[in-house]
Amino acid sequence: MTTRKHFHAKPLARVIALASMPLVTFGAANVAAQESSELQELRDRVQTLERTLEGAVSTAPELQDDNPYLLRNGDGIKIGGTTISFGGFIKADAIFGSGGNGSLNSYTVGLPRTYASAAASGESDWKTGFSARESRLSIGTETDDVAGHMLTTYIEMDFNQDLNDALNETGNEIVSNSYAPRLRQAYGSWNNWDFGQTYTTFTDLAALPEILGQGKMAAFIYVTQPLIRYNMAVPGGKLMMSLENPEDGFYGNSYDDQSYPDLAVRYQLRGQFGFYSIAGLLRNFEDNAANETKTDGAVSLSARIPTVGKDDLRLQYSYGALGRYMGLLTYPDVDLVARAQGDVEPLKTYGATAAYRHFWSPAWRSSLTVSHTEIVDGLRASPAGTLSYFDSSTSVHANLLWSAHKNLTLGLEYAYWDFGEIASSSSKQYEQVMASAKLSF
Repeated sequence: MTTRKHFHAKPLARVIALASMPLVTFGAANVAAQESSELQELRDRVQTLERTLEGAVSTAPELQDDNPYLLRNGDGIKIGGTTISFGGFIKADAIFGSGGNGSLNSYTVGLPRTYASAAASGESDWKTGFSARESRLSIGTETDDVAGHMLTTYIEMDFNQDLNDALNETGNEIVSNSYAPRLRQAYGSWNNWDFGQTYTTFTDLAALPEILGQGKMAAFIYVTQPLIRYNMAVPGGKLMMSLENPEDGFYGNSYDDQSYPDLAVRYQLRGQFGFYSIAGLLRNFEDNAANETKTDGAVSLSARIPTVGKDDLRLQYSYGALGRYMGLLTYPDVDLVARAQGDVEPLKTYGATAAYRHFWSPAWRSSLTVSHTEIVDGLRASPAGTLSYFDSSTSVHANLLWSAHKNLTLGLEYAYWDFGEIASSSSKQYEQVMASAKLSF
């Protein structure tokens, strides 16, 4: 049981006043004309001190009898000098996709490559899949005065395993629909430094379109990976520089270990006219068997521009040796046929995404998103070489979302994909309808 001692401000104020009276009297004897004004000033100061002390006592936090070190506030739970907060959401999706061929249901773990396979199947049947795998759980902390700076940490996981995991039966749709947790983000920030795993510096999440399938557009940069990043304020906004985990692989196949990290730099301009970013990426490509190394890079421009009311326009354009950074495993990092011949040739591509978000009312909104990507180098690959069968893809997403509360969003979305065939002017199509409920906490 905690014992409280009551502190009274008024007796202290009286003591201060009495102790000060000789000074007032001495001053009055020497300067009689100023007695009245000095005494009034002293009284005002005493009253101010008294109000301050009373306010400090009345607003002091109440200790809990069971645990005096545990205090709850609006930001989480405070233990000692660290505040811990919990968050996340439950996301339930129902997905209806074209191109079904009776194989393992991959609609709920779909990527552009699996959509392309469905488009190429020649089947016209629509199939159904349900999933809660995008649900997330996150824990954040804040610790004051760690060597003179605030220390924050954040860890986030979901259950959205890829198709290979499903094929290997680490998850199933037969009995339990059980899927293992997957690390998405785990990083800490201190004194303008970020350490750990989070979104690459090469992308700008301010320009990320609001669609129901996380990041599943043809061309947007949407990668999380380990990095070390420094952030600094510069005129007009923020400058970020990072060393990030290097990799030049494709769909689970790593070609060779890398000698140097990827270098990413981004400058973001912030103001009443929106968010604008320019980013650069420098990468090293290696093939130990051929004893060959090449260095190449990419650039990206992005913006989030306010328009009418709460509406906004979101844009991103990227060009260069993008590889795994763009479109969720759409392209490899190097030309696979050239690699088979002992050459290291970074695959040059470009991608553009544009999205307009419109608010019909405070609770209702819609987004229309168009995204396109394409290989710009002359292809040295057969249809079975560089890609499964396509060298360009275009996606269109249109949705209607209703948020009755900031913690509840229901939505319906239609997506259309067009995949251009390698060495051909023809293309294949895939369609999808997705209904989603997102309940945040």
